[in-house]
This record gives sequence, structure tokens and C-alpha cells, in this order.
Amino acid sequence: MNTQVTKEILFHYFSGRATVFQKQTIEDWAKDPGNREVFFNHLFAWEKENAQYEPDTAAAFDRHKERMSVFKADSRDDEHEKTGLGRRFNFLMVASVVVLLLAGAWFFRENIMFDIYKTGYGQIRSLQLQDGSKVVMNANSELKVPRFGFGNSTRQVELTGEADFSVTHRADNRKFVVTTDRNFEVVVFGTEFVINTRRKGAKVVLNKGSVQLRYQEGTAQKNMMMKPGDLVTLDERNQASIRQVASTQQHSAWKEHRLVFDQTTLAEVAQMFEDNYGLKVEIPDSELAGWTISGSFSADNSEELLQTLTEAAGLTYRKEGNRIIISTDH
Repeated sequence: MNTQVTKEILFHYFSGRATVFQKQTIEDWAKDPGNREVFFNHLFAWEKENAQYEPDTAAAFDRHKERMSVFKADSRDDEHEKTGLGRRFNFLMVASVVVLLLAGAWFFRENIMFDIYKTGYGQIRSLQLQDGSKVVMNANSELKVPRFGFGNSTRQVELTGEADFSVTHRADNRKFVVTTDRNFEVVVFGTEFVINTRRKGAKVVLNKGSVQLRYQEGTAQKNMMMKPGDLVTLDERNQASIRQVASTQQHSAWKEHRLVFDQTTLAEVAQMFEDNYGLKVEIPDSELAGWTISGSFSADNSEELLQTLTEAAGLTYRKEGNRIIISTDH
């Protein structure tokens, strides 16, 4: 028997209150591309009604605990259920069910609402979006693009990692917005720029056109307009600094598997290896970690780049398990 997916059932699902059976029914139903637009329309309506909604985990927990109490009444192992260990086990099991249901609903929502593009360590990927804009993603990065209405009702994407954007100008002047997980976003007016959102600091480099950088520093909301040649860096506290650079192209040289360093410390190089290649590079000597390196280095993989850099700097490296240790020993 086919169970009809109604607005009421979907609203329960969005709020994390759907039963396991309803959740499975909705997931099967939404696999049909013809149903996804209906799903999205109801999700949009639900979010308008619940702008400040937070999942009622306490109520969900109580409902699942009640179901578990019925199960326990039918259990033959009454003696075990009376023990503290049994009660703790059931508490953890019920709590796990609630968390999994809510997490599952959110994961499913993400994959329905967005096309999600990812790159692995050492991988570079080029994309052309529906509005004609082009994106080149650096290694270990993720870009979320709305499945519905992108280029018409919205031109907002979400970036984690690093990417080079070439944004197509629209006749209606609709803005292109890149949001990040670092409490800043870039509002674009038809331009070329690079965004890096790595953990140890973020940066935006403007090649052509103009962008507005909106960011949160502490509790203050700030913004600045950038002009071509500007490099804005944001530290771990989101404090911004701006300067002009002679060549913006060096900040996107990674698109050709080339890295350009300009008085870059070895500690920063080590962080780059972790971000882009997933390698843990250690420099035990703090003085050595402060050494700087300049130049352009080409390499197709991490091993080749590591050899090139250490040879150029007169250093050596050794591997110990998953660690790479750089030193001056020969």
C-alpha cells in the first residue's frame, strides 16, 4: 500500500518529529525527481513559519522513552531492566535514536536542497554553475549550490576551503554572494577573486571588478569594499587587514599545480601541507619553523612538492608513521 506524503507529514519531518516509518517513506518518495520540487516548496513554507525553530529534542526524547517503556513491559528480562546498568543502557539507546533521527533529517535536507561539490586532498576541480559563473576548487574544499532557483531567485553559494571564482555579470545586476563557515561573506558585482577559508586564517584576493566583504569581528558586524589588487586577510579572531599586492595571479597559481611563496614561514608551509594534502608536517625546531621561503614551485603531488621545497631550502625530511619531520640534519 502506498502511503501518501502530505504537507503535515513533511512538516513533522522538517521539525524532527517524524516516525521512523514516515522518515523512510519520505526518503523513498523524495528520490523521485518529480517530487523534489514539492518537497522544496513545503520546506520553504515551513521555514517561513519557523524562522527561529529549534528541534524539540526534549519532547522527542520523552516520546521515544514512552515507547521504550512499553517495550520494557513486554520484556521477559525484568530483573535486568531493574539494574542501574539496564536503565543507563536504555537511556543511551533512546538518546541515540533521537540524535540519529534529527541528524538524518538534516543530512537529507542538505542533499535535497543543494548540489554539493567536494575535492579530496591534492585534487583540483573546475565547475561551471548554471548562471555561467566558473569556479576552480582547491584541494580539501566543498561548495554548496542551491538545487532550486539558482541564477533566478538566488545566486548564493557556500564555500568551505579555497576556490577561485569568475562570476558572470547579470543584466538585472543580481548579486552573487559567497558565504563561508568563518563568519564572513563576499558580495560580488561581477568579478574574479579567490577566497580561502582555512582554519589558521582566511583571505580574499580581488583580481577584477569589485566585491564587498562582510564579516563579524567579535560582536561587531563590519564591511569593506575591495578594489582590484587588494588582499584582505582575516586572522583566527576575524580581525581584518588589507594591502595591495603586485600580482594577484600568484594567489591562484595552485590551479596549475604551482605554489608561489613570498616570505612565507616554514610553519605556514607546514599548515598548507595539512590543509591541501592531509599531511602532518612537523618542525620541532621553533627557530627553523620561523625561516621564510620565497619562489615559485611546481609539483603534481605532495611528495614531489616536499622534495622540491626541502632541497631548495637546504633541508631534509624523514617520515615517522603518518608524520613528516623537517630538520637541518643531513
